[in-house]
Amino acid sequence: MEQCKEEGALIDCQRKKNEYYYTTREAVQDVSNGGKHCVLEDASIYTVNQLQKAGLHPIVILVKCKSAHEIRSVRNCTADQATRTIQKCKKLEGDHLNKFTAIVSGTNCDDLYRDILATINHHKDSFWLPIKS
Repeated sequence: MEQCKEEGALIDCQRKKNEYYYTTREAVQDVSNGGKHCVLEDASIYTVNQLQKAGLHPIVILVKCKSAHEIRSVRNCTADQATRTIQKCKKLEGDHLNKFTAIVSGTNCDDLYRDILATINHHKDSFWLPIKS
């Protein structure tokens, strides 16, 4: 797995409860070649960088809730987990704002879904190229 990661074949690799979940560049490319969007939940900045390196030009959306109460209304978690999520989100936004295509927020799942879909539809035909200095 490490060799695949070094060679750029793995776009994302996460460990959850002693199980590994990974996404290959080839799998994302296949979905893209089929004219569809590949949704990668909980993708890291590393993942975004790998997608960009592979020339896949992702639409990167930061889903942001304003309060622990909002998070708990859309996700099953404790108040402490919700507070940590807000802190992590603020840090992510502050450190990597330039990586995000859009930041969406809402007070319920319906609002978030609508805004995410609108963002994807707005940017689906955009093709971003890095400026070389």
